Amino acid sequence: MIITIDGPAGSGKSTVAALLAKRLGLNYLDTGAMYRAVTWAALEQNVNLDDVQALIDLTRRYHIEASFGEIPNQIRINGRDVTDAIRTPKVTEQAHKIARIPDIRRIMVQRQREIAARSPGVIAEGRDQGTVVFTEADCKFYLDATAECRAQRRWRQLKDTPVGKDLSYADILAAQQERDHRDKNRSVSPLKIPPDARVIDTTNMTIDQVVQTLYQHVTEGKN
Repeated sequence: MIITIDGPAGSGKSTVAALLAKRLGLNYLDTGAMYRAVTWAALEQNVNLDDVQALIDLTRRYHIEASFGEIPNQIRINGRDVTDAIRTPKVTEQAHKIARIPDIRRIMVQRQREIAARSPGVIAEGRDQGTVVFTEADCKFYLDATAECRAQRRWRQLKDTPVGKDLSYADILAAQQERDHRDKNRSVSPLKIPPDARVIDTTNMTIDQVVQTLYQHVTEGKN
């Protein structure tokens, strides 16, 4: 079984995907972490993020592994654990430069399909899972929420951490809106709702409510 969960940043898809996977006994794949891993490797190797060919070569050269079931997935690149390293603000701010390169996305799409082929079942979340990577998925979902709600969630998540202590809600909302614009308007695999996906507005829902809603749709075959 393949289930896809797409949606903008802050809609809750990563947490929901992991919890739903655990409940259904499936593997959870955080595809965004794969792009973050390449970004981290480029920064680590001082590769110019505007040098497209160098970034493509690096992506082909590096082996990315994901340990299923973790929140987030444990990510290793060429055997090195980079789970925490890929979540830094520097990587977050630059990952879009990797994600917009067509050849890198083609490489990642192939790797994501290979991962799914080796798994008895997977829940894949990201920006293009239902529209590009797994167009024939058994179930497709698109999680959304207002930009203000998503920024508020992010601010609460970060405010007591070293990373977020100097960030205001307004800063996070502005960054959220900029990211949404980039994701929806990039030329390759833009963020959009798969035509056959179930859209869930999570603005006024708890994580448990969202997981239960998706679980019912999967197990009861609701359309």
